[in-house]
Amino acid sequence: MQALIVYASLTGNTRRVARALAEELSCPAVDVRKRGDLELASVELLLVGDGVYGGRPSRAMARFLQALPRLEGLRAAVFGTYGAKPSQLPRLVELLRARGAQVVGEFACPGRDWFALGLLRRGRPNARDLARARAFARRLSSAF
Repeated sequence: MQALIVYASLTGNTRRVARALAEELSCPAVDVRKRGDLELASVELLLVGDGVYGGRPSRAMARFLQALPRLEGLRAAVFGTYGAKPSQLPRLVELLRARGAQVVGEFACPGRDWFALGLLRRGRPNARDLARARAFARRLSSAF
């Protein structure tokens, strides 16, 4: 299975999850803000990850997804980290479906909450969170 992970991470929380997923799936993890041109023609599974910024995904991720070509038949999954709740995931799903992708999974875990000056959820995502992310990747992979 050819997978690609695209993520946005302003604080590093989602980047840690993206790297764990990439390690498990043996695929690249690309920061949308540093991406260059991405080739999606051979991708069978697109994983899209982001944190929560004002209750939504980052502007960089929203712009990236809105600019994608049609993704008819492409399977996609969303993931992210959050301080209070994973309110960005429904919007990521909506943006992917609007491009024609079939969303087949979601994963979220807490991240250190920088809105509260980094005082909440210190140390997250932790080893247990990253192990859950890897298990999520294995489940996605086994579905192919």
